[in-house]
Amino acid sequence: MKYYKLNEITLFLLLAVTSFLLIGCVASESNVHYTGVEDETLKKIDCGKTTKDQLIALLGEPSEQQLKEDGTEMLRYKCTKIKDSKFAMFPPPIAIDDKKEIEHTVVFKLRDGIVQRYKKER
Repeated sequence: MKYYKLNEITLFLLLAVTSFLLIGCVASESNVHYTGVEDETLKKIDCGKTTKDQLIALLGEPSEQQLKEDGTEMLRYKCTKIKDSKFAMFPPPIAIDDKKEIEHTVVFKLRDGIVQRYKKER
């Protein structure tokens, strides 16, 4: 009878260890960092009414300014979205580190110091 119980316990432990090794551990992490003009902030800009000073107060200094011959002024804000994803699994030991960087620019067209329109450029 004792021999039967010992085999039963051994079999249980063997199954438990095997299950742990087969299932293993999985861990993942994903971080997103965004610098630039948020969509919610763009909603605060009223084309035809928002002044250059108000725009700069809201968004900060632009990445680039351009004054055209016709008096139109272009303000460009560079935006960057960085997505950093990490995945690890054991067994077998697998580690994946994926980092993606997406850039775009928001361009504001001003005439006489008033925002006329804006658009996102890829």
